Amino acid sequence: MKWTENIYPIKELATGETLNLKTYTLCGEKPGPHIHIQASVHGAELQGNAVILQLMELLNTTKISGSITFIPLANPYATNNKHGTYTYGRYNPVTGHNWNRNYIDIIKETNFDFKKFLTKHQGQSWEKIKKAFKQELENLFEEYIQGLMNKKTLSENNKLNLLLQQLSAKSDGILDLHTGPVATRYLYAAEYEKEVAYFLKFKHILLIPNEFGGAMDEAAFMPWINLFKALEKAKIECPKDIESFTLEFGSEETFCMQSASKDVESIINYLKYKGVLAGTPDQIDCHYCLLKDYKTIYSPKGGLVDYHFAPGDRFFKGDNLASFYNLKNIDPLAPISSSRSTIVAQEDGIIINRCPSSSVHQGMELYQVMTKLHEHSGVQ
Repeated sequence: MKWTENIYPIKELATGETLNLKTYTLCGEKPGPHIHIQASVHGAELQGNAVILQLMELLNTTKISGSITFIPLANPYATNNKHGTYTYGRYNPVTGHNWNRNYIDIIKETNFDFKKFLTKHQGQSWEKIKKAFKQELENLFEEYIQGLMNKKTLSENNKLNLLLQQLSAKSDGILDLHTGPVATRYLYAAEYEKEVAYFLKFKHILLIPNEFGGAMDEAAFMPWINLFKALEKAKIECPKDIESFTLEFGSEETFCMQSASKDVESIINYLKYKGVLAGTPDQIDCHYCLLKDYKTIYSPKGGLVDYHFAPGDRFFKGDNLASFYNLKNIDPLAPISSSRSTIVAQEDGIIINRCPSSSVHQGMELYQVMTKLHEHSGVQ
């Protein structure tokens, strides 16, 4: 096995220094799928790097088929953007845009002609069609980026994201590692990937539509969704064996190697499923819900909050989710009861994220919860 390192300049700062993107690619001795794994697109989301380090360490003593590219610091600009002790890494501080909503639907942007593509590759095997389409994607990104550079319109918002898309275009599996504010571990998977998602062994899965919404997972799977549709229209059968997932490894501003030794099991199992690692993959019991049933509970009032449920906890209709304490009007004879009010669950669910602060204004996001739950029993 062999490691290859590459460096890509992504941003020249006002002081003249250049920020670079560094990739690490491991090639096995046998042919197989290519997997793309990146972390820290949001600068405060650190745990994915602990997972990558654990996985790279493991692979030094494990034979693989195919290849894996790791990008630990996918957005060094965001990682370096500190406000006091807090990392302001979710939004571009210049434009205000979310770093994980700057990707493009390359097929739509370039008006790619699927009819012409399929005519050119008529009668070929799926493996040859897949290989040719990956090359088309690389070419599309190269031409698109070059076009923006020629017109001097390659902006603050899209250079990094377009590079990440281009680097992932040749992949059979794309894993984008993130975290929530204060969160449990959970997975975003497209509806067509549902059966594959179980092999990532997350206890909580959010099924998103097979549509583009601006995030990396959607940007990566949309070209293939469009190809699958074109093949279906042409009555050509193929396995839907290209996936893209967002893996959420707990809470931001936290880096824990001990937890990562457990977190890495999800990716190892997926690599077994893809045939990159030897062994039989397994599954675990989990809950999933559709994205439309992933709901935000907003704070009904301002005050200090005592959260009664933690991320990962299951709750039921009528449960007291949190208590609010308003310190402006206190009855000194009954200070606690006079300042306290509660918020009650309107339906059953599971807490996925909660606000990181106990000081909230009315209307702030309090919890993000899975509702209308479905259960999947893992195969042992």
